[in-house]
Amino acid sequence: MKRTDQERIERELKRREKHAKTPERKPGEPGGNSVSDYVRNLVTLLQYDDEQIYNTRDDEDVFELLLEMKAELAEKHWETVLKSAIQKTKVAQKEQALTELKALLAD
Repeated sequence: MKRTDQERIERELKRREKHAKTPERKPGEPGGNSVSDYVRNLVTLLQYDDEQIYNTRDDEDVFELLLEMKAELAEKHWETVLKSAIQKTKVAQKEQALTELKALLAD
């Protein structure tokens, strides 16, 4: 066996050992959702057109996601999640949506 083949096999073994050491995160578990997971989930729940987001005040799914986010993420990440989700919707009235979602978080 060539030296390069041996080195490749060693690298692959190290890579497999590393993956075995790090536990996989599952959604719903504490620490299971990251900031990007919450951004993605929030964008899928929001109903919007080119101008504004409509269901920021009265949608229970959005409210439940925000409550879960409050429980799992540090407070410093909340605004990042909200701003990123609003940015992905590409609506014109971003500030209105941000203030409405922040009001939901304050409740």
